[in-house]
Amino acid sequence: MNFTEYNFLLFFLIVFSAYWLLKRTAWQNLLLLVAGFVFYGWVHPWYALLLGLSIAVDYFIALGIAGDRAHSGRLTALSVLFNVGVLAFFKYGNIIAPGLADAFHQFGWEADFLLKQVILPAGLSFYTLKKLAYILDVSRGILEPLRDPLAFGLFISFFPQITAGPIDRAQTLIPQIQSARVWKADHFHRAWPLIVMGFFKKIVIANTLAAVVDRVFAYQHPTRFMLLAAGFTFAIQVLADFSAYTDLARGLARLLGFETSKNFNAPYLSLTPTEFWNRWHITLSTWLRDYIFFPLRRALLRARAPGWMSDTLPPIVTMLLSGIWHGAGWTYALWGGLFGVLIVVYQWLGMGGAWKPANRFHAFIAWLVMLFILTALFLIFRAPSLEWLGAAWTTGATLGTRNELAAALINLSVTLCFMLPLAIKHLLDRAFRPDSNLHAIYYVAATLVMFVYLNAATPDFIYFRF
Repeated sequence: MNFTEYNFLLFFLIVFSAYWLLKRTAWQNLLLLVAGFVFYGWVHPWYALLLGLSIAVDYFIALGIAGDRAHSGRLTALSVLFNVGVLAFFKYGNIIAPGLADAFHQFGWEADFLLKQVILPAGLSFYTLKKLAYILDVSRGILEPLRDPLAFGLFISFFPQITAGPIDRAQTLIPQIQSARVWKADHFHRAWPLIVMGFFKKIVIANTLAAVVDRVFAYQHPTRFMLLAAGFTFAIQVLADFSAYTDLARGLARLLGFETSKNFNAPYLSLTPTEFWNRWHITLSTWLRDYIFFPLRRALLRARAPGWMSDTLPPIVTMLLSGIWHGAGWTYALWGGLFGVLIVVYQWLGMGGAWKPANRFHAFIAWLVMLFILTALFLIFRAPSLEWLGAAWTTGATLGTRNELAAALINLSVTLCFMLPLAIKHLLDRAFRPDSNLHAIYYVAATLVMFVYLNAATPDFIYFRF
């Protein structure tokens, strides 16, 4: 189900009404667990079966780790292999499936239907990371495993965030699952600005810019200027689209009495790549930091590896894995790898995490450079393939004909127009209290504009693909 579809709104209204009629926390949790499975298996019921199997495996492995510390390492490795294996099969299955099918055919075996087309279940990448964090924390002794299968199942299947995050840790969500929840007017007051902004960013901004971006990347020979303009437009589109989902997820969770994590903090105001990842997809960034970057760096330091190696390998490996996590394709791997190299280069230049510009002019130049780099990297991320991008960049004209130049300038103008509401909202948040009249006027105006753009069907959120 898509948050912007009418059937989801009906689904949520039913769940919301029944949820608050129930007085006992256990019954509320049971309802949310069932709702999570219905939501996740709505289009493909076997998604719900996969989810249930995945939850059961890690529930019992976590109990086994706590009950037998002598063999906790093996059980942890089993969970990691299971989760990574399932994710790799579904995310990369279509790459290896033809080869496997041909190999089976050589022996006279017909390929199973799973080898003919592997469909990636939406959200698998997100709840896999959530389960891995839980298992690793239990293995480290940071977290006690949940004995209540209902609470653990709800932690993984909580429907507002199962398909695209935020990737909340057990320490954040489980105490709320176990606590009593009663309806308060504050739930609505804190939810409705998030929900309005979520719908506005998705329906008005992201969907409109998607049409512009898709048109450029459908060309065989776009100009270089058109490509750069499309990269910038996609950067705004993906921010609007993904932050819209996060806003909606947080708003819906708040209506159910839950406080979930913030995922974005004005990422395009960043001056360095490290700062960007501290502001962009924050729950993924902290996951990568805690479970990939720091463990790898500590391992290298314990092994007394050369200083340059402990400084360069952790960011490059971490960001490369981030790229691979996002999708199966060389564009994603290159995008992640370049981000890792970029972090290392900035560190060598003395512009690491604690770096501050000397004055406003230096800050402006650093921001401008970073914005150009982000545009180029998002251009790689969105490209259909490296071959297409290489051919378009090497054979295309720089500005092209008068009509091509005009088309690129129009695309940029449209992007800047649709950036304006995001910029105004950022300034309002910085200058005025959330309950100010100006905020209320903004939300009313956003709602009115949204209804102009509203239609019965809207595209899925971008991060459903990952």
